[in-house]
Amino acid sequence: MDPTLYNDTVTSRGFTYHYYHSPAAPGKPTLLFLHGFPSSSYDWHRQVEYFRPKGYGLIVPDCLGAGGTSKPEDLEAFRFALIARDIVEVLDAAGVTKVVGIGHDWGSIILSRMANLFSERFYGFAWIAASYIPPRTDATDLDAWIAQNQAESGNDRVGYWKHFTEDGAYKICEQNIDSFLQLLYPVRPQVWLEWFTPAWKSKEWLEANRTPGRPAWLSEEEYEVLRETLVRSGLKSQLNYYRVSVTDANVEEDSKIPKGALQVRKPALFIATSQDYVCTPRNGRANMTKYAPDATIVELDVGHWAQLEAPEQVNRALEDWMQSLPLSEN
Repeated sequence: MDPTLYNDTVTSRGFTYHYYHSPAAPGKPTLLFLHGFPSSSYDWHRQVEYFRPKGYGLIVPDCLGAGGTSKPEDLEAFRFALIARDIVEVLDAAGVTKVVGIGHDWGSIILSRMANLFSERFYGFAWIAASYIPPRTDATDLDAWIAQNQAESGNDRVGYWKHFTEDGAYKICEQNIDSFLQLLYPVRPQVWLEWFTPAWKSKEWLEANRTPGRPAWLSEEEYEVLRETLVRSGLKSQLNYYRVSVTDANVEEDSKIPKGALQVRKPALFIATSQDYVCTPRNGRANMTKYAPDATIVELDVGHWAQLEAPEQVNRALEDWMQSLPLSEN
C-alpha cells in the first residue's frame, strides 16, 4: 500500500490514528475497511489493489493498538463504542460523510457498534468471517462460554482467549513471533482445531516455538510485512481487545444503546467462512438472521482470513453486493 497515501489524525480522546485514504472518483462510494487481530491496515492490501483502480474511495485505518496508531495500555481505552466514535472522527478528518463499512474479526465488532450508534454514516455494512455482533449487557464469562461451545459442538472455539487474557501473554508471543504468526495464519485452517481453539493449546504451541511455515496463499513478501509490522508495534496493546471483553468495561456503553438500534437497518452482507473454527458460519448466520434478516449471505470454503486466502471471491462478493446499494439516498 502506497505509504504516501497514509495520514494521521488525533481524535477527541487524544489518540493518533494512522490511516490510508484514497479519495473516490465521481459517482463511486468510499469503502471503510476495519481489520482485526493481530493485524493492521495491510490486511486489506489485496482489496485496495482491486478497488482503487475502479475509482472506489478507500479509508483503511490501523485500528487502536495496531500499526501506526496509538497503543494505549489502559483497558478502558478499548471500549468498543468509544473506538467506533474514534473511527467516525477519522471519517470526519478525511472529509467523508458516508461510507460502505467492511469489517473482519475485531473490526467486525467495531463495525457492529458503528451500525448501532452511527448508522446514518453508512450506505451499508459488510461483515467477513465474524458477523454482526450485538451489544452485551454483562461481561463475558469465559469459562461458561467455552463450556457452552464444547457442549454444542465439541469445540472450545475460544480456548485461546484463556492464554490471550493472561497477564503478560504478549511476552511469549513477541519472543516467538514466527511461531505466533504461523499459528494465527496457519498452513491449513484445521491447525486451529488442534492448537488454537482448545483452551491453553496456543500457549503450548508458542512454548514449543513451533514454526511449520506460512500458508500457500501468503507470499514471502506479505509474510515479512506482517512480521515487521508486529515487531515494530508489539502485541501488548492490541491484546486488550480480548482482555477488555472479559471485564464489564463495555457494559456501561453497550447498555445505553436503544433496543431499536440493535437491528441493522441498512443493507448488509455477511461473507461466512466454512473452514473457520472460531467465527463459525453457524453462529454468524444465527446472528444475521436475528439482527439483519434481509442480509445477503455468501459462504466461502476457506479459513478465517478470507480477504487474503480468497481475495478474488471476496472482492467479487463485495462488488456484486454494492451494485444494489442505494448510494443516492441521504
